[in-house]
Amino acid sequence: MMYELRPYQNDLIKKIINSMKHHHRVIIVQSPPRTGKTVVMAEIARRTTAKNNRVLFMIHRREVLKQAIDTFKDQGVNPDLLTAGMVQTLTRRIDKLKKPNVILVDEAHHALAKSYQRILKQFPQAIVLLFTATPHRTGRQQLDQIADDIIVGQSIHELTEKG
Repeated sequence: MMYELRPYQNDLIKKIINSMKHHHRVIIVQSPPRTGKTVVMAEIARRTTAKNNRVLFMIHRREVLKQAIDTFKDQGVNPDLLTAGMVQTLTRRIDKLKKPNVILVDEAHHALAKSYQRILKQFPQAIVLLFTATPHRTGRQQLDQIADDIIVGQSIHELTEKG
């Protein structure tokens, strides 16, 4: 059962594609909680694997990993071209990972942590999409230090007004 993306989700994907056309490689994608970021990532992964390209999906919580994999499967992502796992596991197996064309990072406000950076630096040619509801983090380092662009999705207020 493929998900039919909502207009604001399609708009987010169009903005990501436009950013990549401008040669941005590391892109923050900010969208509020409960707006279907996983569905957007699954659609990007579907389009990527449909072109016979590899996707690496990283997340930091085990309980969300299974839900995300199920969403990717429902969306028609080619499982032979998808590597999905928790950052802690992926960083231990970094030498065995196949080179991805696209890296999707869920809850990317964690992406400055050493474990994430170890993986991201292993694949410097990959497009990296950093999905988060909260691009700001505590401490001195911020995501914009590693990103070329930020795409801001519609606010909860805008989405609520549209029903």
